[in-house]
Amino acid sequence: MAKFTKKAILLGFLEILKSKPLDKITVKDICEFCEINRNTFYYYFENIYDTLAALFEMEADKVLKESDKETATFQEEYARSTAIVLNNRQAILHIYRSKDGTVLRSYLELVVKDFVRRFVKKAADSHSVTDKDIEYITDFYSYAIVGNTMHWIENGFTSNRDNFIKRISASFEYTIQDMLKAAESN
Repeated sequence: MAKFTKKAILLGFLEILKSKPLDKITVKDICEFCEINRNTFYYYFENIYDTLAALFEMEADKVLKESDKETATFQEEYARSTAIVLNNRQAILHIYRSKDGTVLRSYLELVVKDFVRRFVKKAADSHSVTDKDIEYITDFYSYAIVGNTMHWIENGFTSNRDNFIKRISASFEYTIQDMLKAAESN
């Protein structure tokens, strides 16, 4: 029951975020939406920002556990890792524009780096590169992807979602072998 209540509060909070800026949401708003009392809210969370951090933590856990590490393509993994962003645009804009917008970047850095590392390691199988090379290449792509995703959010999701995902994926797929060859030659 406790897990259900905590998850219900987080999902209710996400729904409220779709229509109200983060800095305008109150504990009272969440309690009314979820039909709980303040004591129940404070049993699970200290404040709104703690709730926001828990929402992204829940999503990161889900993304990291549910990954199809064996058969998923880079494009599928990117789409899955950023599903909370892509499926909740207005809520994400409210978070991005808030005082605590950094939690969004932290979430993206965590989940993107996880799947990018897997794809870099897989591509590196046929190359003689060091662990440091793999880490550098992983960081390079992760920061590029997170930066582009944040820029896309900042611009209000102006480009088509599917095209954006394809472009990110193609950028990795078309350049990874060149990055690995450059690392090998150094």
